Amino acid sequence: MEGNRRQFLGSVAALSATGAFFPPALGAETPEPEPASVDWDMSWRERVRGPFRGVFDNPVVNEGAGLWRAADWKKTVAEVYRAKDKDVSAVLVIRHEAIPMIMQHAFWERHELGKDTKLNDSSGNPVTYNPYLSREETTDAGRRSATLDSFLASDGIVLACNYAFGFMVSKEVKKGSIERAEARTQVLQQVIPGVILMPSGFFAVIEAQRAGCHFFPAAG
Repeated sequence: MEGNRRQFLGSVAALSATGAFFPPALGAETPEPEPASVDWDMSWRERVRGPFRGVFDNPVVNEGAGLWRAADWKKTVAEVYRAKDKDVSAVLVIRHEAIPMIMQHAFWERHELGKDTKLNDSSGNPVTYNPYLSREETTDAGRRSATLDSFLASDGIVLACNYAFGFMVSKEVKKGSIERAEARTQVLQQVIPGVILMPSGFFAVIEAQRAGCHFFPAAG
């Protein structure tokens, strides 16, 4: 009996020395992998901080519901908890059919995106501007005045799907009768400043979750 006890304790000691017996201490973290590709800007992850973190998945325009919800959540957290900006991180992922939302007014007019998105102005005609980007002519922009530029100015993070962005590039290829590489260069200049392209929308959503964000399907 005593021999079995000594054998057991010896086995425990050996396993403990190799770290195989006891699990890692609580709170121990695996080092975060560093991006190896320079083609994608992942620095936005460093801006996801504080106890309140949310990622809002926005695959359709739906009158800007996803944008409004992301902006309103950020504002509501500040009101309820008296939280400071540094304590609240809101990530909005624009993908799929919602991708026109990241384009500037001139691109909407040039490619008649109002028809594509079935968005009309007050006179009932398709809009010739991005309703979710501020305009000098009016303050009535977007759902309940939520605009992408105001969201970005409040330190909100906007990520966009590169796959869906390809449809915007295709429009310029067709309209300008130019090569795709040239068209992409031109269309990139028409993206709202501050919006960050990611390889895909689902990649962006999962990366935001890996950075600690709670997921919300924002556009439904």
